[in-house]
Amino acid sequence: MMTVSPLSGVIVDGILAVLLVAVIVVSLIVYRRLGTIKSGQAELRQLVDSLNMAVLDAQRSVANLKHSAVEVEERLKAETQKAKAISDELSMITEAGNNLADRIEKGLTGDRGSSQGAEKGSDAKPAQKQQQELLAALREAR
Repeated sequence: MMTVSPLSGVIVDGILAVLLVAVIVVSLIVYRRLGTIKSGQAELRQLVDSLNMAVLDAQRSVANLKHSAVEVEERLKAETQKAKAISDELSMITEAGNNLADRIEKGLTGDRGSSQGAEKGSDAKPAQKQQQELLAALREAR
C-alpha cells in the first residue's frame, strides 16, 4: 500500500481550500448579477407596461382622429354642395345680366336711337354722350 505523506495531505487540503474559496467568489459574483438582472427585469416590466399604455393611448387617438376626419369630410361635402349651388345660381344671374346688357346695348345703338337723335337735333349730342358712357360702364361691368 501506498503511504500518503503528511505533506501531500496538506497540499491536497490547500488546493481544495483554494478551489472552495474560488467557488464562493464565483457564487457571490453570480448572485450579484442575478440581483442586477432581477432589478432590471422589474424596470423592464415597468417599461413594457408604460409602452403598452402609450400604444393604447395612440390607438384611442387614431380612432378619435378617424372619427373627426369623417365628420369634417361630411361637413366639407355639404359646404361643397352649397358652394356649387351658389356658383350655378351666380352663373345664371351673370348670364341673365349679360343678356340684359346686350339688349340694352342693342336698344341704345339700334335704329331707334339714330332716328330719335335726328328728331331732337341739338339734344342729340348730350344724349349720345350719355349713351356712350352707359355702354362703357356696361362693358366694364362684364
